[in-house]
Amino acid sequence: RRRRRRGDRPKTRTASRKEASGLAATVHDVPDHLLELIFLRLDSCATVVRAGSACKRWCRVLAGAGFLSRFGSLRAPVLAGHYHTVNPFFDSSPPPAGGMPGFVPSATTAATVNPRGFSLDFLPDSKTWEIADSRGSLLLCKKTTPLASWTGYYYLPDQFIVCEPVTRRHQGILSPPYLQGECIGLFLLDGGDDNIRCSGGRRIGMSNFKILFVLHEFHRWVYGRGVPLACAFSSGSDGGWRVLQSAASENVTVPHNIEQISFAGRAGGSAYWAIGEDGAMLVLDEATEGFSVVMFPEDLLRSYDRYNFQVTGGEDGALRIVRLLNNELKVFARRHGSDDWVLENLVQLPEATRGLPGRQDRFFRQHEALIVAAESTHVLVTPQEKTWPFSVDLETMEVERARERNKYAGTAFPYELPWPPVLMACAERGRRSRR
Repeated sequence: RRRRRRGDRPKTRTASRKEASGLAATVHDVPDHLLELIFLRLDSCATVVRAGSACKRWCRVLAGAGFLSRFGSLRAPVLAGHYHTVNPFFDSSPPPAGGMPGFVPSATTAATVNPRGFSLDFLPDSKTWEIADSRGSLLLCKKTTPLASWTGYYYLPDQFIVCEPVTRRHQGILSPPYLQGECIGLFLLDGGDDNIRCSGGRRIGMSNFKILFVLHEFHRWVYGRGVPLACAFSSGSDGGWRVLQSAASENVTVPHNIEQISFAGRAGGSAYWAIGEDGAMLVLDEATEGFSVVMFPEDLLRSYDRYNFQVTGGEDGALRIVRLLNNELKVFARRHGSDDWVLENLVQLPEATRGLPGRQDRFFRQHEALIVAAESTHVLVTPQEKTWPFSVDLETMEVERARERNKYAGTAFPYELPWPPVLMACAERGRRSRR
C-alpha cells in the first residue's frame, strides 16, 4: 500500500469515493483554507456579498474571523461619507436635515450611496442628540445638561448613545457616576476584545467598542491648579465605566481656569490640548490611556485659541500644526524621529481668496479669519465679518469654495461602511456555535 508522504493532506472520504468511481471533483470538494485563499482575491465587498449568498458553506467561510481579518488588512475601509454638523458660533441656523446632522456621501460612493439610509431618525428623541465622535461604522452621540455645584454650573453629558446608522442599532449609556468637573474630551475607540474581529478586521463594532471621557478637575493638593482625569467605558457583559488611575497623574497639572485649556485636535493616536502660551501641550495617548505634557514651539502658541490653532496629522504620518495669525495661514510639520518643527507651507488669505464667488471687499480688513475645522488634508476657514467657509488644501495651499464640505460650518465626522449584515449575522452564529 502506498505510504502517504509527509506534508500530503489526507483526502476526504467524499473525494476518495469520487476518485474510486471515476467522478470528477467539484468546487464543493475544495477545503476551507483553499476557499479562503480564493476569496481573498475578490475585488470588493459587493463581490464578497454575492459569493456569501451562493451557499451556507461559503457564507460561513467568508464570515470567519480569519477571513475578515485578512481581507480587511488587504482592503482599505470604504469611506461612505461624512456627517456634517453646524457650529452655532458660526451659523445659528439648524442643520439641513431638520435638526439632525447632515450626511454627505464621499466622491467614490456618491453614485451608489443613498443619504437617507444614514439618517439618525431611528434614535429616541433623535433631534436632541449631538455627534461627539465617530470611528469605523459607529457614531458616539451625547446629550448635555447643567450640573450645579458650589463652584458654579458645569455641563456634563448625562447620557450617551453609540449607534450604527446602517444597521439602525443603538445602545444607550449613562454617564460615569459621582464625577464632578468639566468635560474637555469625548472619544470613541476600538474595543479591547481581540476575540471579536469586526468590520474589515478592525476591533470596532456594536459589541466591541470603548469610550474615553476626559474631565478637568481641581487639584486636591495644589491651589489654583487643575488635573486631567480620564474614565473609560468598555462594552460587553463585563464592561462598564472605570476611572483610569494611571491616567490621573498628580504630576500632570493643567490651569485652574478651564478657559485656558483649548482642545487642539487629534493626530497619530493622541489627543492634544493647548494649556499655556509657554508652549505646553497636554497629550492623551489613546493606546496607553495616559497623560503627559510636551512642549511645542512657544512662538506658535502666542495668543492662541481654538479658532486660530489646530493640531492635525497627515497621510505621511507627520504631526502638523495649522496656525492662523494676521490672516496668514501657516503649516508646520514635525517628522518622525525629530523634535524640530519646519515651516512646510503658508498662504496669505486676503490675496488667495480674491475672485472667489461671494467674496466681499470688507473681508479680512478689521478682523482675523477663524479656523472652523481642521482635517488631515484640508482646513476650513471663514472670515469673521460673515460666515463664508472656504477650504485650504494643506499640501498645495490652494483655496476652494466649490467643495461640498464648505456648505457646513462645523465639524465633519467620517463614516465607514460596516461589513454587510448577512456576513456579520453569519459570523455571530459561528461564534455562538463555537462557544
